[in-house]
Amino acid sequence: MVNMWVHFVTWIVLIIVAAIAVFSSNQKASVISMMIARLSYIVAIITGIGLFQYAYQSSPVLTIVKIIFAILLMGIIEMSFAKKKKQRLNRNFAIAVIILILLLGLFGIYLASGFPF
Repeated sequence: MVNMWVHFVTWIVLIIVAAIAVFSSNQKASVISMMIARLSYIVAIITGIGLFQYAYQSSPVLTIVKIIFAILLMGIIEMSFAKKKKQRLNRNFAIAVIILILLLGLFGIYLASGFPF
């Protein structure tokens, strides 16, 4: 259960720091948020590996789909960070990234049958 809570909190942190990184006009805050987001990826991957066996037992196909979407989302977040650094990030793309993070989080909660709540 601790692993699930750590995974859940990590995704909450990722939502917050990704939003700060893409919407902040302060360059220093954006860079710090990007680094925290990257650390969050590592924690999410490690805890996700620990949760894999439990989710796979209940729904193998959805578990594989979530893993693929999580990896793709990390790539999309990194794309938004790169666009932010080049000052080519538009607001619609940034909002889409945050919505995708929220949707993947809801998908994970569904996959965990509502846990850790």
